[in-house]
Amino acid sequence: MKFQKSIMTALAGAVLITTPAVAANASSLPSKSSSYWNKAGVVTTTKKIEATEHKVVKKKISKKVLKKVNIKKGAKISVTHVKGNVWKITGIKTAKNTVLTTSQAKTTWMKQVAKKNTAKKATKVTVNTNKNVPLYAVTKKTTVYGYAVKNNTIQSKKIIKKSTIAKNQVILVRKLNNGQWMLIGGSVPEIKNGIWITKTTKSNWIKRVPVYTTSKKTVPTNDLSTKAANDAYYALNAPISTGKTVLKFGDSVKAMKIDDSNEMLVIGGKSYKVTINNNQPYAITSNTLVLKLANGNTGLQSLYNPGDSRVILPKTYTPSNGDQWFQYNPKQSNYKVYVYASSLEGWLYREVYTPKQTTTNNTNSNTTNNNQEKDTGNTNTTTSK
Repeated sequence: MKFQKSIMTALAGAVLITTPAVAANASSLPSKSSSYWNKAGVVTTTKKIEATEHKVVKKKISKKVLKKVNIKKGAKISVTHVKGNVWKITGIKTAKNTVLTTSQAKTTWMKQVAKKNTAKKATKVTVNTNKNVPLYAVTKKTTVYGYAVKNNTIQSKKIIKKSTIAKNQVILVRKLNNGQWMLIGGSVPEIKNGIWITKTTKSNWIKRVPVYTTSKKTVPTNDLSTKAANDAYYALNAPISTGKTVLKFGDSVKAMKIDDSNEMLVIGGKSYKVTINNNQPYAITSNTLVLKLANGNTGLQSLYNPGDSRVILPKTYTPSNGDQWFQYNPKQSNYKVYVYASSLEGWLYREVYTPKQTTTNNTNSNTTNNNQEKDTGNTNTTTSK
């Protein structure tokens, strides 16, 4: 049996945004004549320096030296260039209405403060699978032998049939007392009143296949509010650009529905009215796009696999046998495809699908996800008794 698969592809071209590259030397500072020093910059001293304390009168630094101060190497200070070789120093405690200055011809006496890498705390991600289903994929073409079964006993003395299982076929197996494997379901050849057994006792001819369970995180519906711009997710494959901001599929955005043909996106504090084409919304309230496919099944597009804890689904969706899940990879413009098997109550990985590239004119709006069909194989998983 075969099934028809539909896939969502963005035919509209992405808007290209170019950002100037900036070269920077983190170990050096601009010369004293640079406008960089018009504003105070935080630095650390590379050597011990001598500073002098002066009184500030009517926002001007007096020439009279009140006292000398030694600033140790490695001190963190804020500096501003005054004029000539004179630098104003703040960040060190002084008397009221006084300021420190130092005379330095170059900028080698200081260096930029090293920025700490404050990595964001990673979101804990888990993958939900049904570990009770002993499902395996065949890693190489494997010969199997058919034996008759009488009174629940395998008649092992006589082979009644011989066949092969192709690589990547999904099967259910059980190990026998003698170390051989019995095929109890999945994509196995037909045999009447018998059972298929391998003669190998090794386990390298199969690998465990996860059965992904559907995410429990939900929102009431994918429909946007008509009253206010609320939290939503960008729902088109083709990015949309507004100045420095580029929205890609799955990115968070504030959005609301204006009417059946128009939506409003709030990007960078500004509101943008967008027109819907082909009933494809610009934004949805979950991070999973749900579409009706040409073959009658439901297709879902997400940045994550079906069991990923980050997946959010509309509560209106219930998985059915043959539904297809497309995990979108925006960097490679391809999809990992999963198919729902109702007998397993979960999703099985099928393949990677790369749509044919389509060239169109660049556009800021009116981008759509269109359906195509592709034949990929059998999704049915059965268990023999």
